[in-house]
Amino acid sequence: MLNLISTPIGNLDDISLRAIEVIKSADYIYAEDTRSFKNLLKHIKCDKACNSFHEHNEDKISQEIIKHLKDKKNVVLASEAGTPAISDPGYKLIRELNSLKIKYTLLPGPSAVINALVMSGLPTDQFSFYGFIPRKKNLKKEFLKKVINDNKTSICFESIKRLRDSLVILSTLIDPNRNISICREMTKAHEQIITDKCINVINAIDEGNIPIKGEVVLIVEGKINKKIDLKINPKIKEEFLSKLSTSDAARLISLLTKQNKREIYKFLNES
Repeated sequence: MLNLISTPIGNLDDISLRAIEVIKSADYIYAEDTRSFKNLLKHIKCDKACNSFHEHNEDKISQEIIKHLKDKKNVVLASEAGTPAISDPGYKLIRELNSLKIKYTLLPGPSAVINALVMSGLPTDQFSFYGFIPRKKNLKKEFLKKVINDNKTSICFESIKRLRDSLVILSTLIDPNRNISICREMTKAHEQIITDKCINVINAIDEGNIPIKGEVVLIVEGKINKKIDLKINPKIKEEFLSKLSTSDAARLISLLTKQNKREIYKFLNES
């Protein structure tokens, strides 16, 4: 059986007892970064070989893993840090195992996405995960436009070295009153959580209060939809509705006021 294993995002002691047992009993071990996983193997006192499984060899090695599974072998697949298939290799293999009806399971554990969401202090009832922010400036801007228009708390991965540049672009797009959070070096000795307005976070970087080192996750507060407050004379409202359907009237008023058409439609249907 294939065992997908969540590995520590910083502190090696976060590896679960169940994960240690499964790793030690595995016939084959595959990891995204064999060097970092060997550090984990050493930490849990496991002297086993570790094979590479990353985005460049995923298709080829997936077939190798499938062969092992058909031979009834126990296989471990782990990310460099966190949970497999979350912005890491593994999704394609899982999809193929589903189609082949081959059994697999996930040993839950650390996830930078959930860890950062909770630590940020921003709303956790609904959230969106956007993965890695693109490197190219034009793609980055379009990406961040989607993020700031999301009503839910948004989570993004970014390189610490590109963080400031991304925040500068974000600051030109975002409502200045919305909060963002920088979660750096989570679970490690120098863990740092900064939740503030975007411009204040940029200033903190410039003042050296946020070191340009380590791993970082960016959290953006969801967009707050302001309640529509249309002040339309009842006679004007009646005149619109006497000449147009509610849908057409809502469309026209939306064009004139720049307000949300759906909200205007609700307003016109109110008695």
